Amino acid sequence: MVVGMRRILALSLIAAAPLSAEDKSVPKAIGLTGKKTEPAESDPLKTGSLPNSTNLLAEKAARLFSKRDFAAARAAYREMLQFSPENALAWANLGAVEQQDGNLPAAISCFEASVRFNEQLVQSWIALGLLYSQRGDRYKAISSFARAIHEEPLNPSAHNYLAIEANGLGWSATAMAELQRAIELDPNYGLAHFNLATLYLDQKPPARVLAKKHYEKALSLGVAKDEVLERRLDPK
Repeated sequence: MVVGMRRILALSLIAAAPLSAEDKSVPKAIGLTGKKTEPAESDPLKTGSLPNSTNLLAEKAARLFSKRDFAAARAAYREMLQFSPENALAWANLGAVEQQDGNLPAAISCFEASVRFNEQLVQSWIALGLLYSQRGDRYKAISSFARAIHEEPLNPSAHNYLAIEANGLGWSATAMAELQRAIELDPNYGLAHFNLATLYLDQKPPARVLAKKHYEKALSLGVAKDEVLERRLDPK
């Protein structure tokens, strides 16, 4: 059995409350890697904002999402879109609801609408890449992650996910470069260390010393152990 690279496919709401272009103290958003990240310089075009008139509705939708009441959360975001049909962030959050509720086609449609209305919304491009990958459309996934990097070159998650897709196509040099870049941007990115360890093990001959270094770093950062990878690190 060959150990594969790891990713996180459960999407979170990109923002739980409306943001305004004038607000420079933007709250931290829940990123698609499951960890908190600062929006890029609080750029409203890249982070998005919900309609100013829907504060209470946005809070209600976020509460419903956290309770996994997806039907009610969906209804709240659709109501929000009645106020602002072209709001990219509302479409993105509706997409997160659909993905969590297991409706992949609807989730993809929502995130496609999100980037159609705001081509600079980085987290929507990342979400689209993850969903295209889940659908098995690797080339569209690569295109989405590449666009996310174009919009926000310092986003380590986008580099990690691009590496996974590149490796799936046999582009090992590209995958290596993207993972190294992800770790350069965030030395404590456990999944990137884990993925780099698997890549070093896939080399011929395997670079076990480097693989062990990154695997142990991943474990120290909370990534779960992998018995298959450990057997490959220390073959009997």
